[in-house]
Amino acid sequence: TTHLSEVIRTHAHEFIGRQEIQELLDNVKKSHPKVVDELVPNLLSLGGVVRVLKNLLAEQIPVRDLLTILERLADWAPRVKDLDLLSEYVRQGLARTITHNYMAGGTLYALTMGQRAEAKLNEGIHRSERESYLALDPSIARRIMDSLAAEMPRFAGLNQRPVVICSAQVRPHFKKLADRFIPNLVVLSYNEILPETKIQSVGVVELSDAN
Repeated sequence: TTHLSEVIRTHAHEFIGRQEIQELLDNVKKSHPKVVDELVPNLLSLGGVVRVLKNLLAEQIPVRDLLTILERLADWAPRVKDLDLLSEYVRQGLARTITHNYMAGGTLYALTMGQRAEAKLNEGIHRSERESYLALDPSIARRIMDSLAAEMPRFAGLNQRPVVICSAQVRPHFKKLADRFIPNLVVLSYNEILPETKIQSVGVVELSDAN
Protein backbone atom coordinates (compact mmCIF):
# COMPACT_ATOMS: atom_id res chain seq x y z
CA THR A 1 0.00 0.00 0.00
CA THR A 2 2.85 2.37 0.82
CA HIS A 3 4.50 1.62 -2.52
CA LEU A 4 1.22 2.15 -4.38
CA SER A 5 0.67 5.49 -2.63
CA GLU A 6 4.18 6.59 -3.61
CA VAL A 7 3.60 5.57 -7.24
CA ILE A 8 0.33 7.52 -7.35
CA ARG A 9 1.92 10.56 -5.75
CA THR A 10 4.89 10.47 -8.13
CA HIS A 11 2.81 10.00 -11.27
CA ALA A 12 -0.33 11.97 -10.34
CA HIS A 13 0.29 14.41 -13.20
CA GLU A 14 -0.13 11.54 -15.67
CA PHE A 15 -3.55 10.57 -14.34
CA ILE A 16 -5.23 13.96 -14.52
CA GLY A 17 -6.68 15.57 -17.64
CA ARG A 18 -9.24 18.05 -18.90
CA GLN A 19 -12.27 16.14 -17.63
CA GLU A 20 -10.91 15.85 -14.10
CA ILE A 21 -9.83 19.50 -14.01
CA GLN A 22 -13.20 20.65 -15.34
CA GLU A 23 -14.90 18.77 -12.50
CA LEU A 24 -12.61 20.47 -9.98
CA LEU A 25 -13.37 23.88 -11.50
CA ASP A 26 -17.11 23.16 -11.37
CA ASN A 27 -16.81 22.40 -7.65
CA VAL A 28 -14.92 25.65 -6.96
CA LYS A 29 -17.44 27.56 -9.05
CA LYS A 30 -20.25 26.59 -6.67
CA SER A 31 -18.70 28.66 -3.88
CA HIS A 32 -16.50 31.14 -5.81
CA PRO A 33 -18.11 31.63 -9.24
CA LYS A 34 -16.40 34.95 -10.00
CA VAL A 35 -12.93 33.45 -9.64
CA VAL A 36 -13.61 30.70 -12.16
CA ASP A 37 -15.60 32.87 -14.57
CA GLU A 38 -12.89 35.53 -14.63
CA LEU A 39 -10.12 33.03 -15.30
CA VAL A 40 -11.53 30.41 -17.71
CA PRO A 41 -11.65 31.02 -20.62
CA ASN A 42 -11.21 34.82 -20.47
CA LEU A 43 -7.64 34.84 -19.16
CA LEU A 44 -6.53 31.24 -19.54
CA SER A 45 -7.84 28.25 -21.46
CA LEU A 46 -8.82 25.02 -19.74
CA GLY A 47 -5.76 23.47 -21.35
CA GLY A 48 -3.58 26.13 -19.74
CA VAL A 49 -5.01 25.38 -16.30
CA VAL A 50 -4.40 21.67 -16.90
CA ARG A 51 -0.77 22.36 -17.87
CA VAL A 52 -0.10 24.40 -14.73
CA LEU A 53 -1.68 21.79 -12.44
CA LYS A 54 0.31 19.04 -14.15
CA ASN A 55 3.50 21.05 -13.60
CA LEU A 56 2.70 21.29 -9.88
CA LEU A 57 1.79 17.63 -9.52
CA ALA A 58 4.89 16.53 -11.45
CA GLU A 59 6.96 17.99 -8.60
CA GLN A 60 4.57 16.60 -5.97
CA ILE A 61 3.19 20.01 -5.02
CA PRO A 62 -0.30 19.50 -3.51
CA VAL A 63 -3.14 21.15 -5.42
CA ARG A 64 -5.75 20.84 -2.67
CA ASP A 65 -5.79 24.63 -2.23
CA LEU A 66 -7.27 25.07 -5.69
CA LEU A 67 -8.81 28.44 -4.86
CA THR A 68 -5.38 29.96 -4.12
CA ILE A 69 -4.03 28.45 -7.34
CA LEU A 70 -6.86 29.89 -9.43
CA GLU A 71 -6.57 33.32 -7.81
CA ARG A 72 -2.83 33.34 -8.45
CA LEU A 73 -3.43 32.39 -12.08
CA ALA A 74 -5.98 35.19 -12.44
CA ASP A 75 -3.41 37.66 -11.06
CA TRP A 76 -0.61 36.69 -13.43
CA ALA A 77 -2.23 35.27 -16.57
CA PRO A 78 -2.85 38.73 -18.10
CA ARG A 79 0.89 39.45 -18.02
CA VAL A 80 2.53 36.04 -18.34
CA LYS A 81 1.94 33.82 -21.39
CA ASP A 82 4.69 31.28 -20.66
CA LEU A 83 2.81 28.51 -18.83
CA ASP A 84 5.94 27.18 -17.15
CA LEU A 85 6.74 30.65 -15.82
CA LEU A 86 3.11 31.02 -14.78
CA SER A 87 3.51 27.80 -12.80
CA GLU A 88 6.43 29.38 -10.95
CA TYR A 89 4.26 32.29 -9.82
CA VAL A 90 1.63 29.83 -8.62
CA ARG A 91 4.29 27.96 -6.64
CA GLN A 92 5.23 31.21 -4.91
CA GLY A 93 1.59 31.63 -3.87
CA LEU A 94 1.78 28.18 -2.26
CA ALA A 95 4.84 29.09 -0.18
CA ARG A 96 3.31 28.01 3.12
CA THR A 97 2.42 24.56 1.82
CA ILE A 98 5.76 24.08 0.09
CA THR A 99 7.79 25.25 3.07
CA HIS A 100 5.98 22.99 5.52
CA ASN A 101 6.36 20.02 3.19
CA TYR A 102 10.15 20.06 3.46
CA MET A 103 10.86 21.43 6.93
CA ALA A 104 12.12 19.15 9.66
CA GLY A 105 11.87 20.29 13.27
CA GLY A 106 11.41 23.90 12.22
CA THR A 107 14.45 23.89 9.92
CA LEU A 108 14.81 23.48 6.17
CA TYR A 109 18.02 21.57 5.38
CA ALA A 110 19.22 22.20 1.85
CA LEU A 111 22.06 22.62 -0.57
CA THR A 112 22.35 26.18 -1.85
CA MET A 113 23.43 27.27 -5.31
CA GLY A 114 26.83 28.91 -5.60
CA GLN A 115 27.19 32.28 -7.34
CA ARG A 116 29.26 30.99 -10.28
CA ALA A 117 26.93 28.10 -10.99
CA GLU A 118 23.89 30.35 -10.68
CA ALA A 119 25.42 32.90 -13.06
CA LYS A 120 26.26 30.26 -15.69
CA LEU A 121 22.75 28.81 -15.52
CA ASN A 122 21.22 32.27 -15.83
CA GLU A 123 23.41 33.07 -18.84
CA GLY A 124 22.23 29.89 -20.55
CA ILE A 125 18.51 30.66 -20.30
CA HIS A 126 16.91 31.82 -23.54
CA ARG A 127 13.57 33.56 -23.07
CA SER A 128 10.67 34.53 -25.32
CA GLU A 129 7.13 35.64 -24.51
CA ARG A 130 5.71 32.12 -24.50
CA GLU A 131 8.61 29.90 -23.50
CA SER A 132 12.10 29.73 -22.08
CA TYR A 133 14.72 27.02 -22.24
CA LEU A 134 18.22 26.27 -21.02
CA ALA A 135 21.04 25.97 -23.56
CA LEU A 136 24.11 25.22 -21.48
CA ASP A 137 27.55 24.12 -22.60
CA PRO A 138 27.69 20.36 -21.85
CA SER A 139 30.98 20.71 -20.01
CA ILE A 140 29.50 23.38 -17.72
CA ALA A 141 26.41 21.23 -17.10
CA ARG A 142 28.60 18.25 -16.23
CA ARG A 143 30.69 20.26 -13.77
CA ILE A 144 27.57 21.55 -11.99
CA MET A 145 26.10 18.04 -11.83
CA ASP A 146 29.41 16.65 -10.55
CA SER A 147 29.29 19.20 -7.73
CA LEU A 148 25.69 18.27 -6.96
CA ALA A 149 26.49 14.56 -6.87
CA ALA A 150 29.45 15.19 -4.54
CA GLU A 151 27.24 17.07 -2.07
CA MET A 152 24.30 14.63 -2.02
CA PRO A 153 25.75 12.20 0.59
CA ARG A 154 25.56 14.97 3.20
CA PHE A 155 21.81 14.38 3.49
CA ALA A 156 22.29 10.73 4.45
CA GLY A 157 23.97 11.73 7.70
CA LEU A 158 21.13 14.11 8.49
CA ASN A 159 18.44 11.58 7.54
CA GLN A 160 16.82 14.30 5.40
CA ARG A 161 15.39 14.30 1.89
CA PRO A 162 17.77 16.13 -0.47
CA VAL A 163 16.67 19.67 -1.31
CA VAL A 164 18.40 22.32 -3.42
CA ILE A 165 17.57 26.03 -3.15
CA CYS A 166 18.32 28.53 -5.91
CA SER A 167 16.88 31.71 -7.40
CA ALA A 168 13.42 31.75 -8.94
CA GLN A 169 14.92 32.63 -12.34
CA VAL A 170 16.93 29.41 -12.67
CA ARG A 171 14.81 27.03 -10.56
CA PRO A 172 12.70 25.36 -13.28
CA HIS A 173 15.67 25.04 -15.62
CA PHE A 174 18.00 23.60 -13.00
CA LYS A 175 15.21 21.20 -11.99
CA LYS A 176 14.93 19.87 -15.56
CA LEU A 177 18.70 19.53 -15.81
CA ALA A 178 19.01 17.75 -12.47
CA ASP A 179 16.16 15.36 -13.25
CA ARG A 180 18.27 13.83 -16.01
CA PHE A 181 20.79 12.71 -13.40
CA ILE A 182 18.86 12.62 -10.08
CA PRO A 183 15.14 12.08 -10.79
CA ASN A 184 12.66 13.63 -8.35
CA LEU A 185 15.24 15.86 -6.67
CA VAL A 186 13.44 18.63 -4.79
CA VAL A 187 14.47 22.04 -6.15
CA LEU A 188 12.99 25.13 -4.50
CA SER A 189 13.41 28.85 -5.04
CA TYR A 190 13.86 31.38 -2.25
CA ASN A 191 10.63 33.04 -3.42
CA GLU A 192 8.55 30.00 -2.48
CA ILE A 193 9.95 29.65 1.03
CA LEU A 194 8.35 31.58 3.89
CA PRO A 195 10.58 34.52 4.94
CA GLU A 196 10.72 33.41 8.58
CA THR A 197 11.97 29.92 7.66
CA LYS A 198 15.25 28.83 9.22
CA ILE A 199 17.39 27.51 6.36
CA GLN A 200 20.38 25.34 7.24
CA SER A 201 22.80 25.07 4.32
CA VAL A 202 24.47 21.65 4.30
CA GLY A 203 26.61 22.39 1.25
CA VAL A 204 26.95 24.43 -1.93
CA VAL A 205 26.39 23.39 -5.56
CA GLU A 206 29.11 25.13 -7.52
CA LEU A 207 31.11 24.79 -10.69
CA SER A 208 33.51 21.95 -9.94
CA ASP A 209 37.09 22.25 -11.16
CA ALA A 210 37.51 21.31 -14.81
CA ASN A 211 39.47 18.13 -15.46
